[in-house]
Amino acid sequence: MRIVLSFVLASAVQAAVSCGFDTFNYTETTIDKLQDAIVSQQLSAEEIVQHYLDVIDQLNHNGPQLNAVIETSPTALAQAIAQDRNGTRSGLLHGIPILIKDNIATSGDGLTACAGSFAMEGNIAPRDAFLVQKLRAAGAIVLGHANMVEWANWRSLTESVDWSARGGIAKNPYVLTARTAGSSSGSGSTVAANMIPVAIGTETDGSIVGPASFQSVVGLKPTVGLVSRTGVIPFSARQDSPGPMGRTVADVARVLEAIAGFDPTDPASKDAPVPEYSQTYNALTSFKNVRAHIDAFNQGVEKLKTLGADIVYAPYPNAAAISKSKCQVRVVDIMFWIFDALTTEFKVDVEAYLSTLTWKEGVTPMKTLQDITDYNAAHPDTELNVLGQVRPRLP
Repeated sequence: MRIVLSFVLASAVQAAVSCGFDTFNYTETTIDKLQDAIVSQQLSAEEIVQHYLDVIDQLNHNGPQLNAVIETSPTALAQAIAQDRNGTRSGLLHGIPILIKDNIATSGDGLTACAGSFAMEGNIAPRDAFLVQKLRAAGAIVLGHANMVEWANWRSLTESVDWSARGGIAKNPYVLTARTAGSSSGSGSTVAANMIPVAIGTETDGSIVGPASFQSVVGLKPTVGLVSRTGVIPFSARQDSPGPMGRTVADVARVLEAIAGFDPTDPASKDAPVPEYSQTYNALTSFKNVRAHIDAFNQGVEKLKTLGADIVYAPYPNAAAISKSKCQVRVVDIMFWIFDALTTEFKVDVEAYLSTLTWKEGVTPMKTLQDITDYNAAHPDTELNVLGQVRPRLP
């Protein structure tokens, strides 16, 4: 309880800032409120960015030391000042700072996407990830990289949820000893702790919705291909999808609208109009134009009957029935089948990403997955001091 209270007090100190004679309350604020404050000149983009940098310093590096942010951009304030000087609204996310997961590449802003691994430090991405380009075009200010489970929780069969070598163990701001879940652990923690209004995570299987659930925020994994994966350190091209995390459905809808869209370099991307998600989340109208096709299904069943088919309605087993079943396929067998597929994809997809990078002078480049595992083995004090490493059966 004492730890939680210390967090609450630390948050309260940063909950409001004075702007002339007005006071803006940042606690659980929304994109709309921040942008309204910019329009009314109660706040500037520079003041908003500075506020969140201060909160990160107080809660991430000091106080409860949430370890939710790995690095902040040295150019973020300059971007905000440039927006203020321009004086015109630049898009859906004008003036809004945002944190992105440490597997999302940027260029020219002092950040380095490393998937939580020291092995990747010194890499140079050729350009912003496609979704980062869309964030910037919408007026968002990329504030930094959020912590994540190293290599999206695929470095070891030993559970490594919440930890990366670069960021340490990310903490849940509500109960510091509780899990954040992963692998977008830092993205969820920063939003929950009011260190940022919105963040971007990525999900292969549960890596956005898990941290959102554990930390009481809103998280959405978009359909694969709706949001580009170009410039995102991959896990599985079949399953990966970046998505927004925020405190409200409205904020998540707005960010999704900003980052969704066709990318010709992503094979899963489709050239289709992006819906106005920010205008369609209203509870009274959110199912407008949604067609469940239940009638069509029932009509199909009736047609089968007229053709002489015997329709058998299979009972849905409950948990008790499943536990008593004689099924001979063990869960562990299924899991290892999945592991074999994902391990193969991980190697192929990561090495394809590595081939796009250049490296700073004096840094040993990582060109293969074997290079990365060798780096870890050669640096046990930083990469193996918390968890071991299983060398997978590589194709």
